[in-house]
Amino acid sequence: MSLVELELELETPLFAGGHEPQKLDELWILRPSEVKGVWRWWTRALVAGALYDSGQLKGIGKRGILKAPTPAEADRISKIVGIDIGLGYADPRGRLSKASNYSLIVEPIDVERFKRTYRGGPIAIRGEQVSLQRATLLTLGKEADRKHIEYLAPGARFRLKIEEQSSANREAIETALLALSLALTFEGFGKGGRRGLGCFRVVRPPRGTYATLFDTRITPVEKVRHAISVVRRLTNVKAIESEEGELPPLPSISARKLAGNYTIKERDLRPFQVVEIKGSNANRLLEGLHNFFLRGVRAKKLLGNHKTPDILRRQFIAWALGLPREQRGTGYKILARDVDRRASPLLLAVHEIAREGIAYLSVFVSADWPAQLIWRGEITRQITISERDVATALATALEEFVDYAEKCGFKVNFIWP
Repeated sequence: MSLVELELELETPLFAGGHEPQKLDELWILRPSEVKGVWRWWTRALVAGALYDSGQLKGIGKRGILKAPTPAEADRISKIVGIDIGLGYADPRGRLSKASNYSLIVEPIDVERFKRTYRGGPIAIRGEQVSLQRATLLTLGKEADRKHIEYLAPGARFRLKIEEQSSANREAIETALLALSLALTFEGFGKGGRRGLGCFRVVRPPRGTYATLFDTRITPVEKVRHAISVVRRLTNVKAIESEEGELPPLPSISARKLAGNYTIKERDLRPFQVVEIKGSNANRLLEGLHNFFLRGVRAKKLLGNHKTPDILRRQFIAWALGLPREQRGTGYKILARDVDRRASPLLLAVHEIAREGIAYLSVFVSADWPAQLIWRGEITRQITISERDVATALATALEEFVDYAEKCGFKVNFIWP
């Protein structure tokens, strides 16, 4: 049975790659496996948030890592996501393994004429030249005759279908599809998907039994609130939002307060924050916000000189933007064994409405960070990280992001919680 059918239009360049990283996959430009991975990540964050809000997710210290879910907590989350919600579960013992209840189908509609080759420098988007740090980074270190990468330009369309393979209750299906709706709103796909690249919007009215969950008239805040309500009913938990909690052990879509009185712009820092940013031009909004994550760009906008250290650099807390942040033997290096990176907790998505831009920055404050780092630059410095350091660093990063966005001329509004 068809649960929902969406027509998606690409809004920002998609650097997808395939079996050859620098080339688009001729068969699967937008791979179902990647869509499923992002979908599953947001479902996991919803489930983790429900358990955290009810006091049932606390985590435990792990060698080299501040905090991670206990084995029992991790298994419970996996079972809820895989079995109860139906996205598939692989039982280590082989007893409870379950295939996904859902079939995900991606069909290109209008793609071929939007294929492009990028060779560095500004990139053309809707007739305008836009400089994107992530795109430039993808072409570094290549020989002159190979310095190019294929990408898909905005305007390409795909059809995304979710069909039911085996029966599931309504709350399970709603939780799964609401997580997908959040993913399409707050994150992109491909390389730089957390930095505003590969973003899609729903065009044409959605079809299917659960089409209303993807109604474009529903605000992001309403989506988050609805998703939290449904996942709590599904997991049968009672929230204790009035009680302040320590940092959750993994990214969690939560409505709870954090202990410690951390603030950004006189607002309480929460485990999950969403900031809305608006600009009169979608291309300039993408360029400005995407390049915030490049230190020189931040410094020039905020301090007038790209060489002047910003507060994240002065306090050695730029690791809060994601790890590793090491280039040519400099930057941050993780000391924990078997840990080589930590994805950014700041997720940027940029959308276009009648050429005006609207962006969302989602911030996940959690304790799953390496406990020790080394900074290597003009000096070498060992950094020990605590939960308080994580919260303080992310509050500082978010405050700097807001200041930067406003100096770019954009309008900023905290919309969740």
